[in-house]
Amino acid sequence: MSVSFTRRSTRLELLSARALPQQKVIAITDKLGFEPNANKVTTSWLSEQYGDKATTAAVTLLNESSKYLLLILSQLERRFEPRQIFHYIAQCKKDATVEHVFVWIVEQKLQEPFLRPYLEHMADSVITFEDRLHLSLLVKKSTGAVTHKYYEFDPLKDSITVVEAKRAAASKAAAVSMEVAQPPNPASLGTFKIDLKDEEVAAKNALTLPFEFFKTLPEGGKILYHPDAEDDLDEEDPDDDLLI
Repeated sequence: MSVSFTRRSTRLELLSARALPQQKVIAITDKLGFEPNANKVTTSWLSEQYGDKATTAAVTLLNESSKYLLLILSQLERRFEPRQIFHYIAQCKKDATVEHVFVWIVEQKLQEPFLRPYLEHMADSVITFEDRLHLSLLVKKSTGAVTHKYYEFDPLKDSITVVEAKRAAASKAAAVSMEVAQPPNPASLGTFKIDLKDEEVAAKNALTLPFEFFKTLPEGGKILYHPDAEDDLDEEDPDDDLLI
């Protein structure tokens, strides 16, 4: 199903100005194949906000410490267990000397699909390159508020500038097609018969079960026990000490 976008504004803004300030862990979900340029892209964002001397340090051993860190998840996943990656990012969040941690995610390259949603949950900002012209930005603020907006951008420009856009709702026909289908009739799923004919239902309803029959007697239902010669009878209640 195709998704359409319409511009909500004409004002150009730097993506870095929206995604970086006061946000330590920035997850980038890449659906376009920008990963080979991940270092160049993140370094350009840092330069826009902090000057040309700001650069990212690539994380390869999960023991690096730098002001700005870049994790290429598809590479790290081949060498480390997910818990080690999660632990490292959690330690970076606590480290006051680390200002930004960029986590570059290409879902198609991941061996474990749960990594993306888990890391997006850990992140303070999530940038998702939706297609060649659109991206989404989710920002979690310190107050607990969350904003999720869509933007147009030009991938050919050195600096990623964005214009806010509105994601169009799915068409009515598409929405109907996505509705949950009615559950199938269980009788049609097997090779044996599980439903009853009308005369079988009538016969079933007319049948009186033994316990129902004894309910109609004046003395009601009783359990009669006739001991055999080999039975070991005890006059005392064996459960007397249980207080039941």
